Amino acid sequence: MFVLGSAYLDPDKQLLTIGARSVTLQRKPYQVLLWLVENRHRMVYREELLERFWGGKEVYDQSLSKAIGSIRKALGEEEGCGLIETRWGLGYRYVGPFQELPSHSALADPPLSLPEVTPGSEEVLAPEPNRALPLVLEAPAPWSPPSARIPARAWLISFPLVLIALLAFASYTHRVHGGAQSPVSAPATIHSLAVLPFRAEGNKEEDQYLGLGLADAVAAKLGTVPQLRVRSSTTVGSILGPEPDTASAGSKLEVQALVSGEIHRVDNKIAITVRLLDSATGADLWSGNFNTDNSNIFNTEDSIAQQVSSALIPQIGMSAVKAGSAPDTNHPEAYAKYMKAEFFANMRTQTSIAKAIDLLHEVILIDPRYARAYAALADCYQLQGFYQFAPPSEAYPRAKAAALQALSMDNTLAEAHVSLLSTLTDYDWDWQGAEREFRAAIAIDPNYAVAYQYYGYALFGMGRGEEGIVAMKHAAELDPVSPSVQTSLAWGYFLLRRDEQAVDQCKRVLELYPDFVPAHQLMGLVYGQMKADKRSMAELNQAEALEKDSAITPILLDYELARTGKRAEASRDLTAVMARSHGDSIPDYYVAAAWTAVGDKEKAQVSLNRAYQLRSNWLIYLPYDSRFDDLRPDPQFQALVHKVAFSRD
Repeated sequence: MFVLGSAYLDPDKQLLTIGARSVTLQRKPYQVLLWLVENRHRMVYREELLERFWGGKEVYDQSLSKAIGSIRKALGEEEGCGLIETRWGLGYRYVGPFQELPSHSALADPPLSLPEVTPGSEEVLAPEPNRALPLVLEAPAPWSPPSARIPARAWLISFPLVLIALLAFASYTHRVHGGAQSPVSAPATIHSLAVLPFRAEGNKEEDQYLGLGLADAVAAKLGTVPQLRVRSSTTVGSILGPEPDTASAGSKLEVQALVSGEIHRVDNKIAITVRLLDSATGADLWSGNFNTDNSNIFNTEDSIAQQVSSALIPQIGMSAVKAGSAPDTNHPEAYAKYMKAEFFANMRTQTSIAKAIDLLHEVILIDPRYARAYAALADCYQLQGFYQFAPPSEAYPRAKAAALQALSMDNTLAEAHVSLLSTLTDYDWDWQGAEREFRAAIAIDPNYAVAYQYYGYALFGMGRGEEGIVAMKHAAELDPVSPSVQTSLAWGYFLLRRDEQAVDQCKRVLELYPDFVPAHQLMGLVYGQMKADKRSMAELNQAEALEKDSAITPILLDYELARTGKRAEASRDLTAVMARSHGDSIPDYYVAAAWTAVGDKEKAQVSLNRAYQLRSNWLIYLPYDSRFDDLRPDPQFQALVHKVAFSRD
């Protein structure tokens, strides 16, 4: 029996009661309600419900909406709030109170037979006194999206094979001692997982960074398993913050399982406890203990990833995690500084990225052969160029040099390939090179969402926008809660002038992460293109309030002023922005769009030419961006578009 606040749902007897009153619904709403409750640990896609209960027929999409409405009404909740959460354009999730009681607590009445109802009918069957209609006659099998379904033969993993794998890992003796147990059965299918920052006892700064670094390393290793989708450390940090709550982490990250860890240090010895948790119930699915020291931390990472993988093998028939290569560094001090740099880099602010760069230079001085440090440095430099925290003509060449140095030492670093992909796309406009690095990255990690995200940018630069959307959609599927990845898809929709889809996508991002400034900026821009002026200004004002030192938001506000007829005011503001810059890096691409809205095509072209001289990454979107439509007939504009598309000077 399930207790849903004041409602009681008994799957065995197929009863729904509220207090002493039986509640009557049609067959389909009952089935949908039970399925949402049983799958409360995740969002249930509309396509999944349509396929399961309506045979997947698009004509019945409206019937699903009506079924959800009937459930809301039966449970006494108002539209859009309460027990059933709606995810924009995607699906639904039961988010209300839940408690499971033993089945003998169910009501005594036997279930009734239920006549079939024509799809789309809104008629509600008349209830008999104190009786409820049955929910479902047969428990359906778990659903997974077509792209995620595993061939039947992949499930035929024999018990001896699993036993051998577990015994092999239990006997691991390379200076790391671990034990594992599985106190409860795992969910029927585990195909998504997040690694939380490992908690360290006390407030020792070194151990806090160690916890972040271990989580990042374990997530990266588990990410090499083709059948498993692992949330990136950046996504986990963005959604959950520095001190994640395990109880709510699974629902926020939309994963079925969580890996958590605790670090205990005595002198230079380190004891690590790792748990694999069911994100819906918080129950332990597996746990392991590891004893190591600073010099052996990399072998500990490999062992943790391997043993977590072995715990999941019986559930989804996955292949083993890829074996780790030789340790990146034998210098504990270098590793500690590297993890500290990663902490700052993930904050994605101008100050934090600069701090990370300084730390990584210190790391390389300690160990000049530390390949992963060079890869992290490449990522920081390309972020500086992308956000124009530094002139692109300075940041991107540094990113390229660092990425190439990393790959010369270890060409299996997917993140280094992606940093190089970004540089070749945004700065060199080398489309063949970008294609090559994308292929290299996904060969190493086929589930690396950021690789598909950046490749989507490259495809737009190649003039293949529709293919770019496909790549960005795949990135969004691989990491559905990353604000960066999801906003990139919204940007793609904007470029292809699919404004409604862009707005819906931004709303999805802001539901997950209300303070994500790029989503507010983009939604303000899209609302402006849709002539929804008040909504546009509201979003841009919100962006400005959240990030007061943003270089882009004030120019977007000037663009909106000009677009809505306040051209003189916008012109004054833009002139002041140019005067205040004093030669510093400014978002010339956005300035050019604002001058275009003002109607000063000459100044717009000057700003675009300056952007070209600095090799601004935004120029690759000129063929698509609707803000420049008034400039398209101009020969100078056409010449610039051609140079970006075909020049690698």
